[in-house]
Amino acid sequence: MTHHAPMNRAGTPKNLLALSVLAGVIIAGCSSSREAEPGVSHDPVVVDRALSGSESEESGVRATPVVLSEQEWCFAGRDGVTIRTPHYRLYTTESDEVLRERMPLFLEHAIAHYRTAVGDLPAPPAKLDTYLMDNRPQRETLSKRLHGDQSGDILQIQRGGYAARGVGGYFDIGLYDTLSIAAHEGWHQYTQRTFRDPLPIWLEEGLATFMEGHAWRSGRPVFRSWQNLERFNALANASASGNLYPLQTLVRLSPNELITSDPEGLLRYYAQVWALTHFLAYGQGGMHAEALARALDDAVEGELTDRLIAAIGRPETSRSLGSRLGDGVLRAYVGTAAASLDEAYQAFIARLTRTGARDAISSGRSPI
Repeated sequence: MTHHAPMNRAGTPKNLLALSVLAGVIIAGCSSSREAEPGVSHDPVVVDRALSGSESEESGVRATPVVLSEQEWCFAGRDGVTIRTPHYRLYTTESDEVLRERMPLFLEHAIAHYRTAVGDLPAPPAKLDTYLMDNRPQRETLSKRLHGDQSGDILQIQRGGYAARGVGGYFDIGLYDTLSIAAHEGWHQYTQRTFRDPLPIWLEEGLATFMEGHAWRSGRPVFRSWQNLERFNALANASASGNLYPLQTLVRLSPNELITSDPEGLLRYYAQVWALTHFLAYGQGGMHAEALARALDDAVEGELTDRLIAAIGRPETSRSLGSRLGDGVLRAYVGTAAASLDEAYQAFIARLTRTGARDAISSGRSPI
């Protein structure tokens, strides 16, 4: 189980369960279906590959149909639909037509963004099963059926979603917020299916927040990592009050523990890992961007563990992988311990949150 993203983007315990019930087990197929006519697009289109870079927009790229088929889906006596896209199987009982129609398009644009925002990452090896329920009680019923006695932590999520073993689960909390959470959890869903080695929690969560920012143009989502006022406001407030975590503390924090011990610290944590990912991607003239992309490539290929062993030794690697905390990845790929990098990181935050930066953030432009 990965961290979920409720409205305060709090984290879900990592050790919830290994999902043992296939998504299809709870599907009761209905009699009729509508298949997209081969070679003809009746639906909106999504770019086959997003342009590289998180600030890029669609231009001159091949487009493919988003909705490949629709089929009736019966869940707990409620009418729903299964929507198949190139990378997803979306099971939904959503009654809001706008959200239901936008979700397949959003998911496909999101996964294109995941694959190109930092480096060049592969498609998931199989379609990603995703559930969008009309309300929280339906999501609770779904969670109980999927996770049984181990669904307790999921049921505590008041306004959010989760990803477990490549399956995403959401319910309607409003158009923008539901989609933002789907972007965040969708990153976890993608890495669960695609990465052979797990990333440290601070980087996994930092990248998930990095993927949240989006806006709609001409009926299509455009992803911009900077366009995230929720993270920016929390970061600016922490900076103004002098409550920022030092980097060496941040990388050793468990968001799970902050949920109950320090809810305000949890907001600060997610804002700071959002800033940290931008720092690694764009800070200091982009000098760490290649290292960040290489770490993701190695995680996909299952080579991150060997790289850590070579850089920090086997005992520390074992501890680092066991907790998924610490600065091992920074030392192995950036070549610098967190404490030594903190001054530059804090300076980056000061520049990011300076007067006037909010206008750039709200429009999706880089404030640096």
